[in-house]
Amino acid sequence: MALKKWYDEIGTEDGIFDVFDIEQFKYAAGILICSIINLRKEYQSEELCKFCEYMQKEYKLSDKEAHNLYKDAANFDQNLDKHVDIIKTQLGDSEYQKLEFMRILNRFIIEDGCDEGDYCVFEVIKTKLFS
Repeated sequence: MALKKWYDEIGTEDGIFDVFDIEQFKYAAGILICSIINLRKEYQSEELCKFCEYMQKEYKLSDKEAHNLYKDAANFDQNLDKHVDIIKTQLGDSEYQKLEFMRILNRFIIEDGCDEGDYCVFEVIKTKLFS
């Protein structure tokens, strides 16, 4: 599953997630994904670079706003609760949608070449999402 394709389908009839604020959900999901997949590593995958550029275009972000997006992702530990709370609120009481979100996040981690740190963050997100 391509990252951009999944992201584009959020809020559409073909999409998995039924959320009431598509833009807020997409932003929070994008931050969580960008924060976990390689942004905290020394290199960035080509797909992640394209996805982050896509987020800049999708939100019509200026260079300064895009910088803030990367900064938000770089300050992942400080912003984790905020973004998980947004996802949790958007998905409501739907255990299925929460599980599906975690399954997709897990898939992106595996495809990226996971390490122990990725799964530690994954577990933190899972715990917060289901608490």
